[in-house]
Amino acid sequence: MCNKAASNPNRVVLPANVTPSHYTLSIVPDLKEFTFGGQVAIDLTIHEATKTVSVNTKDLTLKTTAIEVDGKTIEPVSSAFDEHRDTTTFTFDSELPKGAAVLRISYDGILSDKMAGFYRSSYKDAEGNTKYMGVTQFEATDARRAFPCWDEPAAKATYTISLTVPTELVALSNMPVASETQEGNKKTVVFEKTPIMSTYLVAWAVGEFEYIETTTTKLEKPVTCRVYTLPGLKEQGRFALEITPKVLEYFSEIFGTAYPLPKLDHLAVPDFDAGAMENWGLVTYRTVALLFDEKTSDLRFKEQVAVTVAHEIAHQWFGNLVTMEWWDHLWLNEGFATWVGTLAVDHLFPKWDTWSTFVVDDMQRGVGLDSLRSSHPIEVPVADPHEIHQIFDAISYSKGASVIRMLSNWLTVDVFLAGIRRYLKKHEYENATTDDLWNALSEESKIDVREFMNTWTRVIGVPILDVTEADGIVTVEQHRFLSTNDVKPEEDETVWWVPLGVYPKPASIADPNQTLKSRSLSFEVPEGPYLLNKDYSGVFRTNYPPSAIGRIGKAILEGSDLVGLSDRAGLVADIASLSKSGHTATSNFLDLVQYYKNEETYVVWELLAGRVGEIASIFADNERINQGIKHFQRNLVDRMVQKLGWEFPEGEDYLTSRLRNVILRSAGRAGHEATVAEAKRRFALFVSDPAHDSILHPSIRQTAFEIVLSQGGEEEFRNVLKYFHAAPKQDQQVIALLALGYVQQPELIAEVQALAISEHVRPQDIFYVLAGLSSNYASRRPTWEWVKDNWNTLSNRYKGSMSMLGSCVKFPLSQSSDAALIKEVKEFFADKDTKDFQRALDQAIEGLDVNSAWVAREQEGLSEWLSANNY
Repeated sequence: MCNKAASNPNRVVLPANVTPSHYTLSIVPDLKEFTFGGQVAIDLTIHEATKTVSVNTKDLTLKTTAIEVDGKTIEPVSSAFDEHRDTTTFTFDSELPKGAAVLRISYDGILSDKMAGFYRSSYKDAEGNTKYMGVTQFEATDARRAFPCWDEPAAKATYTISLTVPTELVALSNMPVASETQEGNKKTVVFEKTPIMSTYLVAWAVGEFEYIETTTTKLEKPVTCRVYTLPGLKEQGRFALEITPKVLEYFSEIFGTAYPLPKLDHLAVPDFDAGAMENWGLVTYRTVALLFDEKTSDLRFKEQVAVTVAHEIAHQWFGNLVTMEWWDHLWLNEGFATWVGTLAVDHLFPKWDTWSTFVVDDMQRGVGLDSLRSSHPIEVPVADPHEIHQIFDAISYSKGASVIRMLSNWLTVDVFLAGIRRYLKKHEYENATTDDLWNALSEESKIDVREFMNTWTRVIGVPILDVTEADGIVTVEQHRFLSTNDVKPEEDETVWWVPLGVYPKPASIADPNQTLKSRSLSFEVPEGPYLLNKDYSGVFRTNYPPSAIGRIGKAILEGSDLVGLSDRAGLVADIASLSKSGHTATSNFLDLVQYYKNEETYVVWELLAGRVGEIASIFADNERINQGIKHFQRNLVDRMVQKLGWEFPEGEDYLTSRLRNVILRSAGRAGHEATVAEAKRRFALFVSDPAHDSILHPSIRQTAFEIVLSQGGEEEFRNVLKYFHAAPKQDQQVIALLALGYVQQPELIAEVQALAISEHVRPQDIFYVLAGLSSNYASRRPTWEWVKDNWNTLSNRYKGSMSMLGSCVKFPLSQSSDAALIKEVKEFFADKDTKDFQRALDQAIEGLDVNSAWVAREQEGLSEWLSANNY
């Protein structure tokens, strides 16, 4: 038990004079009236005599309250609710003495549709009737919507939970069923007592669930693993079920501690705000993050399921067994689970090249966001619960995972995992801080890890290493990297400890870890090409001189082993980002791309196609540059279009199948004539007869839809819309929603916008629609106007899900380059309450600034390069 509010006196926390140890909780949901009744008995320790007891509550109607002390039952003389702090304070006539007590409260709550607390989720049965299930989502601070509690991660307690539900429904919670009794058409299901845990990890669900099951085989105590779904969907959980025992066994081995619960359930939820939630023993998922159909699903969803399942299982130790002391340390949960989840997927599926995909996806998301002034440190002080959801972002997850990858490679993975085992053993069933992790790693490695890591976790930003060459001597100098390229002296005071990763390794660097600990360092390199950040494990940008890029480019062209897969991908990411920020010319990036003409790997092409496509998108206002870049793009992909085609041969490897979609998508967006014609031909066959379903493989279906919508009109739109409405699976609906945003006609754009907030699109899925509309030049400005016109609707709709509201702000502006929009956005939000999405708003405005500066700076130079190269 700990409450370290004293470490930050500004934290909005409950008084530490009364703490809970056990909750006995009974819930009676009504899925017809959308309400629930609850009774809770909380075993307390009163540390100091007091007249008041405060608990967290939100959207609950408290009916009766009493406290039992020394054999007496005492009712409060008054209760007061603080709306800002989400607290109810009970005042008693006389002081409650120090010692044990039991607080009993009966109350009612609402089963809302806001995807927070204990809420309802809708679905259609086989006859098309709307039905409902009930499920919980408590992270970060929404347990208080379901029961009065001490809703703080350090206020750990045990739980005995019971649900009273109709006999035909299934009731689930963190633990296995202890007993079940029936009375009339209702049954009361009592679950076994939980281990000591935080409120945000408590979970229960009720609905028409079915399941598939397996068991671990390599653990001393077998763990029952199940995937629960709504009727008719359980077989789509087969892939997730197959990997679950393997991941549990792998983590039990590398963490040195067996999974502590007797069961692990996964539950697919139709309406779900996040991707998934790691509730101990009952993990909940957005449907597309758990279910996968080998015959009808886009292959990218398979890797998404694997990564998400592994991430959530990692939390069963890192987050659940050992929990962050407060939300400042959220990254301990999310950064580590992202890193070790990737480690597990790489262990299970080595041919997927998961770490290279990590370089392309997670690492670029993290470094990209941290290149903005409106970013935040990995360890960010959080005082108020209203701020917490704003740090569930690419810094906590992706940059957090990237610095852990960097550290684990610096220490070696074996030493790092030995330190993790030490950390978990010391703090199991307790709370911990970042310093506790550094202590364990330092003890194991005999290196002061804190000294290395503090700048990476406690300081905003990432470094750029400027490289210069003179007479065989290379000098690297570090500064803070900003996408606006206007760092001020007071923003450039940090000196990071940077693992340089120079390859071939220079004899003149004595430190075996090649750690740059000062502003600059000079060293000799052998003749020929050399790399910094070999294998791209360091979290920084490298700004090579043109001479060095030329030598590396030649090595790439010749297929040299010097430049590995992650190195090739990392070089594209760095030079593309540096051209966008103005550290180098965009023409230099295009020169680099031409060295990749023999490239055939999915990971590198994902970056190449994306970064070249970004130039065409951001410069869309300039017809000359937009068309010239598309011409460049068509030339770039033509060889691979011809090589890969549209068919998926039997037994083809996973990464080649993924690559085909990247190539066809890039070709289609660039107007590649043969690709557009083939997309139209296949689409016509696809919509004309269900027997032609295989003509558009699920993994290229979204791309084909996007192409025909961007090139077509009303007829194509109606056909894709019909596909969306008829699609039986959520992942099929997702690809349709992403594609629908590519329509070109104003009246169809308006129809897609209206669809986004209609009853046909689940509130959680709005960002799929916005993603398509925002990528489409014809619709991005109208979509920003639509967001403004519908702001009241959107803000009411996402009251319980402020991250979604932040997406509504960021998406429509993300690829715009009109500097006038900056003033317009600021004026629009000037009189609105933005505290719950301020970070997203700041990042949207700064992104506009970066894009508009890029266009203003590069228009002339890019036009000249395109003309000189006949584009």
